[in-house]
Amino acid sequence: MRRIVCAAAIITALAAVSASAQGRRAEGPGGASLLGLFDTNRDGTIGKDEIEGAAAALKALDRNGDGALGADELRGQARGGPPEGRRPEAGSAAGAAAMFEKPLVPRDDAEKKIVEAIRTMQQGPRYANVPDKHGRFLRLITEALGATRVVEIGTSTGESAVWFALALRTTGGTLVTHEIDKGRAETARASFKKAGVEGLITVIEGDAHETVKQHKDPIDILFLDADKQGYLDYLEKLLPLVRPGGLIVAHNMTPRQADPRYVEFITTRPDLETTFLFMEEGGVGVTMKKR
Repeated sequence: MRRIVCAAAIITALAAVSASAQGRRAEGPGGASLLGLFDTNRDGTIGKDEIEGAAAALKALDRNGDGALGADELRGQARGGPPEGRRPEAGSAAGAAAMFEKPLVPRDDAEKKIVEAIRTMQQGPRYANVPDKHGRFLRLITEALGATRVVEIGTSTGESAVWFALALRTTGGTLVTHEIDKGRAETARASFKKAGVEGLITVIEGDAHETVKQHKDPIDILFLDADKQGYLDYLEKLLPLVRPGGLIVAHNMTPRQADPRYVEFITTRPDLETTFLFMEEGGVGVTMKKR
């Protein structure tokens, strides 16, 4: 059964890569994009172990963490990477990634442990999680803002919470995260312990539409990454607690996923200022509560 699933994954990838490459001149030998995706040991063939690991390879392409692969995520793979031994051409997508998208460099052993935990988490069941670029953004704004009180709606298996923890260990802050699924909450707790950040994070299980009523303290950053149609309800309940100058960050703010009522709320109120980032990579809405 496992072989069948993996084979189906490869066929699906081949169809998607082929479709996204239509209308463009082929670059490099046929099949290069598939080899680049599945040939992890770079021996020029897709072996037995690599076939069995095909699902993990496909998950790695899911940059926006929505559990599906869109044309934008497959486009770069369809083009294929640069030939071995050659640097990507300046101005190309591969060249831009090589120049600007560097891996995180841990500043101490504790941070190295956290980064290693994130990589381990990415090898397991991801469900709804943030890609690295979004995770690094969460860490940046949390540390830059000096946030000490972060509330997250939608723990999933905990990747975004660990990104927050990278900053919170510096700011001296804590995160309270809400998750309705018991299994995902347990997976997240195990990952927090592995990362050494369990003391910074409190997981509250249950329907967040009800459990958020427990909050009484001011909030520096509110991160919404749960049911999209529920974003407005979460915000209406917690906005009074968001401090002036605090941020509301909403994940998956694309036309396909965002709730128009939420978008209208955050873009028309005089006490809120909103911008949208990463719109080609899942979409993130960033709203400041004005002072």
